[in-house]
Amino acid sequence: MLVQLAIQDFALIENLELMLGPGLNVLTGETGAGKSIIVDAMNLLVGGRASSDLVRTGAEKAQILGFFDCSDCPQVAEKLSALGLPLSEDDTVLLGREVNRGGRSVCRINGRAVPLEQGRSARAAGRQL
Repeated sequence: MLVQLAIQDFALIENLELMLGPGLNVLTGETGAGKSIIVDAMNLLVGGRASSDLVRTGAEKAQILGFFDCSDCPQVAEKLSALGLPLSEDDTVLLGREVNRGGRSVCRINGRAVPLEQGRSARAAGRQL
């Protein structure tokens, strides 16, 4: 389950932190409020296509972080272990994605840089998160 989402210098968002709880979480707001930008950031976090156009004007890089509670998803621990990326002691995973102004992208799992395909593979194990 996604517990926390942090977005920095992504599109129009300078800095945003969302805390999500168990059950249904709903993003609402007027047209143009930025709901779709938050969804785009989540898509980038889970392996979506990166582009330097996503970096906020005046910033050097965009950063998306997602903190997941995987205590109810043993398949995530198995997949991470198979990739040589152990789950933390409290069954949490920190996913990160950075896109710099030059278009280069970095994917991180628990703070460790990994190839994007490896990140996508780990994320695929937790699709039910």
